Amino acid sequence: MKVEAFDALYASTSPMIQIDHGYGRWLDYRGMDEIEKRAEEVSGRTYEHLPELVEIIKGQQEQFGELSEELEANLELLAQRKAYVMVTGQQVGVYGGPLFAVYKLLAVIKRAKQAEAKLGKPVLPVFWMATEDHDFAEINHVFTTQAFSRTLKKDALSSLPLAGKASVGDLEFERVKLELVQMAQRLLLNETETPYTSHLYHELIDLIQASRSFAHFFGGMMRRFVGSDFLLFDPHAKDVRALERPMFRRLIEHHEALHEALGHAYEEGMPSVELNKDAAHLFYHDGTRELLTKVDGVFTTKRGHRFTEGELLTEIEAHPERFSNNVVSRPLMQDFLFPTLGYVAGPGEIAYWLQLRPLFHEMGWMMPLLLPRLGALIVSRNDEKKLRQESVTLEEYMKQPLPDHAFDDEAFEEKLYAYRALTEAVSHEAGKQGRRFEAKSRHVLERLADEMRAESKREQYRLNARRIHLSTRLFPMDAPQERILSMVPMLNRHGLDVFQRLKQAYEQSDAERCLFYV
Repeated sequence: MKVEAFDALYASTSPMIQIDHGYGRWLDYRGMDEIEKRAEEVSGRTYEHLPELVEIIKGQQEQFGELSEELEANLELLAQRKAYVMVTGQQVGVYGGPLFAVYKLLAVIKRAKQAEAKLGKPVLPVFWMATEDHDFAEINHVFTTQAFSRTLKKDALSSLPLAGKASVGDLEFERVKLELVQMAQRLLLNETETPYTSHLYHELIDLIQASRSFAHFFGGMMRRFVGSDFLLFDPHAKDVRALERPMFRRLIEHHEALHEALGHAYEEGMPSVELNKDAAHLFYHDGTRELLTKVDGVFTTKRGHRFTEGELLTEIEAHPERFSNNVVSRPLMQDFLFPTLGYVAGPGEIAYWLQLRPLFHEMGWMMPLLLPRLGALIVSRNDEKKLRQESVTLEEYMKQPLPDHAFDDEAFEEKLYAYRALTEAVSHEAGKQGRRFEAKSRHVLERLADEMRAESKREQYRLNARRIHLSTRLFPMDAPQERILSMVPMLNRHGLDVFQRLKQAYEQSDAERCLFYV
């Protein structure tokens, strides 16, 4: 596998580019060069719950298979406060979600190794699986290709009880196992069969059958096809929530100060992103997941739950499992739970994290390093060949994808000129036997003309097959490959070890926005 730097993957204004150049004034640390400063700050804090947290993490890893020996040993050092973590996270999409979820994982592994080399202490890569999130529509689908079409088909699971209202971690995964098997079949049937197809299918079915939750399935995909040198963390567990009590209390007790800080956090030049600045930044769980908002001194939900501050603190103490973080407070909770050196983020996350620094300061902390994830485009030899045939470079194609050759209706009608005259003549002769014969003959001949037009269009599609291939492989539905395609097509096309090979090539490269030639 060959890897090349490819900054053209993103516009110059993208947060993925600007994080290295234009956003420094809103960060506490500017990239990996300041990792020692961050380590010093984290080392000055106490994490009394770490031994318990490490035991929870060990238990969570058991469902995903064995860890590397090095990671096992480093977990013990983490419990003793002799190690740090590097974190990334994402919703637990079926079949691993979009490719960028894998790229986040690869980036956090690489960053952890880089930090470890600089600090001389272990740094554990942690993937925070957002199981507390309730956006089922975000995780329930994949996109599959369609014959002779640039448009990929969204293949989604049917709904589940409380889907979209309760946390994904609480949904009944058993109900969708058959649908997931059928989805795997459709994914692979719409792919060209390769020497890997049969083996991949059986691996996917085994993962589905062994999984007990969406997180288990997601984590199983990552562990099976990426490796064993990272930790998968499920925050939506009762024993984790018990450790989070102190931070839940702080979020409530500091509500006014946090509200004030967030209200003035946005500055001119930051990416435009909407954050709910009126929320209490906690969700309350009572069958469904409801955002708490403070109104007239009372914390309320849309379904009518009402708590004074004292009542809410009592509820947190008695039932911490009934609470979870929102997008604003999750980074703070991450910093509370783990000695976090940095967070590996995608463009959307970078945009809203820039507004969070005042909230970290309100907690008495510095904001961790904010690092862009790997940005990648996987290019096959066949893709390269078709680009050469179209006489266009990849960079040119990414800036201006090639449209289909248009079907020329006017030219086709000119070809049918004699046929139209014949239709008129035949209809006229048939009409001599009665009007119904005229109508019938005209109908039959017009239908034949429509069939000829359809066949001519199909032939046009065949001529466009090369361009359709490039579109669906490199820039599907006019969006980055990493945002649309899942792991499955890549595993089928390039082998079950493709992400392990990609990981190795990426770690040996200095580039963070890459082309991977497979």
